Amino acid sequence: MKIASGKVLCGVVLVAAATGWSTIGVADAPIARLTRVAAGLSGPTALVAPADGSGRLFIVENKRGEGRVRIIDAQGKLLAAPYYTHAITGGPGSEQGMLGLAFDPQFASNGTLYITYTAPGSDPRLGDIADQVLLRLTARKPASNVFAGSEQVVLRIPDIYSNHNGGGIAFGPDNDLYWGMGDGGSGGDPNNFAQNLWKKSVGGKSYYLLGKMLRLDVRTPTTSAAANQCGAAAGQPAQYSIPADNPYAGASDKCGEIWLYGLRNPWRWSFDRQTHDLVIGDVGQNAWEEIDFRSHGSTASRNYGWSLCEGNHYYAAGGSGTTCPATTNTVAPVIEVAHGGSSCSITGGYVYRGPVAELQGKYLFSDYCGGDIRIATPGGASWSYTTLAGAPTQNVSSFGEDSVGNLYVVDLGTNAVYRFDGPAGTTHVVTPQAGAGGSLTPGTPQTVPHGATVGFTATPAAGHLIGTVTGCGGTLAGSQYTTAPVTADCTVSASFTLDDLIFADGFDG
Repeated sequence: MKIASGKVLCGVVLVAAATGWSTIGVADAPIARLTRVAAGLSGPTALVAPADGSGRLFIVENKRGEGRVRIIDAQGKLLAAPYYTHAITGGPGSEQGMLGLAFDPQFASNGTLYITYTAPGSDPRLGDIADQVLLRLTARKPASNVFAGSEQVVLRIPDIYSNHNGGGIAFGPDNDLYWGMGDGGSGGDPNNFAQNLWKKSVGGKSYYLLGKMLRLDVRTPTTSAAANQCGAAAGQPAQYSIPADNPYAGASDKCGEIWLYGLRNPWRWSFDRQTHDLVIGDVGQNAWEEIDFRSHGSTASRNYGWSLCEGNHYYAAGGSGTTCPATTNTVAPVIEVAHGGSSCSITGGYVYRGPVAELQGKYLFSDYCGGDIRIATPGGASWSYTTLAGAPTQNVSSFGEDSVGNLYVVDLGTNAVYRFDGPAGTTHVVTPQAGAGGSLTPGTPQTVPHGATVGFTATPAAGHLIGTVTGCGGTLAGSQYTTAPVTADCTVSASFTLDDLIFADGFDG
């Protein structure tokens, strides 16, 4: 991510600071709302939700010298105590810091999650500057809101400059961990790392895996690293292994961890939860920003062009015009955006699969330098997009999904997180219905905005226990029932049962 301090923010209307939401639309036709769900953050850079049924959102923050993971609980409250902290190099607005967070698909049972960060200055380093590190955390109690457990470094990647660190991580549909890594920094990739598939010596130090999308089997540590496992010593134990179907698994002169290459700074990217396609926001140099696409199962070229191309335009390769991918056998972007106005550092987003019908199947992304929200229609070699008016965001650093597909925007400019909800004025009624032997609070029908959640407390009467609480797609935690995002009128029903223990005690007298 490039940080454009002092840049005039263009094309964004700042509204509803007091109410916490704003309507966004095209030519005054409202299609969605941005609802503020958290404020007062410090350098927020990522948002991830575990598939554990807890309804929690985990937010990565960067304070100077310290990366933190914070939690928004199922009731929408930002918890004061950090879930986890780690010393880092970097801070708010820096391209270094705590950069990525991913939960193992079985986090609810195994408590495993991963973070990426720029190592603190006190750490030994492999390259000229602090390493980029992948760390495994194993929580003793996955449901806890404060981490306690073990930590294990999985992989260290040497770095040479402070910028272009990528850092995003996510588990793919194959349960392997993907890690987007920048080209090492400076400008123009002076060491040609993005096109280099093997180790490269610069200034007497060996560099590898820069400018790539990596694919790692972090669930299967190895007792003997492969000869082309560039992030480990051949024949020695390693905390990850190379998937057998990686394109360069077993190659003698190519790093087995590489999945894609020719990337400059894949700051934010995502898998489409429905199709499993991969969409990458790759930050450009001085003229063009780009969105790259790879369909699930594609066997096309794995070279996404940098630094031969910047977007569809020649950069380091010979030639002129906009035919760079065709003449270099590299993959052309599906979206390119010229610098100027509010465009200078793209922030990749998600294909929307949440409850707002108006956004279904659209790809939402932004730009750090202006914070405007852009909505693209996927399909074909070139995707069209529209810039939405009325967004309250200023410097979008990331997007994130929750377990049911709601999409969130992480904004470094306002230090806040926003959720896409249905158009302004769209509301639904959630009706509580309690059976004999207890009650639901609130006990009256609740009118809520499209896409919002509602919480109810189930209270059994004396001599009774909570039986079941169902409806509106919700989950029960203790006595608290939280609906899924509400997209239609629905009913929450609670049943209660006799406390058999108390009943038996009465006869045993």
